[in-house]
Order: sequence, then C-alpha cells, then structure tokens
Amino acid sequence: MKPLLLITSLLLSLAQPVAAQNEKITYPIVISFQSQCCGVPSDTVVRNFIAAFKKKYKVKRITAYHIGPMGREGEYYLAFKLNELSKKKAGYFVTKIKKIRPLKSDRGTLSVKEQFEIDPDLISGRAGTKAVVF
Repeated sequence: MKPLLLITSLLLSLAQPVAAQNEKITYPIVISFQSQCCGVPSDTVVRNFIAAFKKKYKVKRITAYHIGPMGREGEYYLAFKLNELSKKKAGYFVTKIKKIRPLKSDRGTLSVKEQFEIDPDLISGRAGTKAVVF
C-alpha cells in the first residue's frame, strides 16, 4: 500500500506545475509589436525609454517577457510584470511608456495595452516566451 501511495503523490506533484502553466496571466503593461506588411518596428525606442527610466528612477533592472512570434512577419509581445518596481514607480512607468511611438522610418506599429491578459492556450504553437532583462 505504501508504494502505491508514494507513486500517487509523486504523480500528483508532477501534474500540478503542468496545470499551472495553462493559466491566463495578466500583465500590467504589454507592448505589442505589429506588422502592417513588411515586418515589425524596431524595439530601439522601447530600449531607450527603459534605459532613461532606469537612470532617472535609479532602478537596477526591469524584466520583460518576449512572447512570440505571434504571426508570419515576426509580431510579438513585450510583457512587463513590473515586480522589480515599487507601486509608485510602476505607475510612472505605465504612464510614460504609453507615450512612446515607433521611429518614423519603422514599418509596422506598436501599441501599449494595460492589464492585458495572455492565455497560453491561444498562443501559436511555434511561439515561445523568453525573459529579457533591461
């Protein structure tokens, strides 16, 4: 009886992380890089914004999650949990990042979405998630 109980508890403990991966995740801010025909815009404006924000507010790092590709032309999301920031700094970050725009020479668009929910079950099978530390 004891080996059966041990095996059952082991299988249940292994099954729990798999189930948790399929839960929807709500991010405070998500930047969507979209194509209109010829590729997505550069992330240069986002990187420059984050570098300036870190310097001004004395933040050591900001982590985002690169989720994609979402389409044929490289569309992707940069999703921010903002766990490294205080509530006040996170509010500043959200307010200020909503004002960024792609370079005029860039093709495609970027849109900033607040409290954006991502359902892993609805993401393309070829898409992946990778942490990006700024």
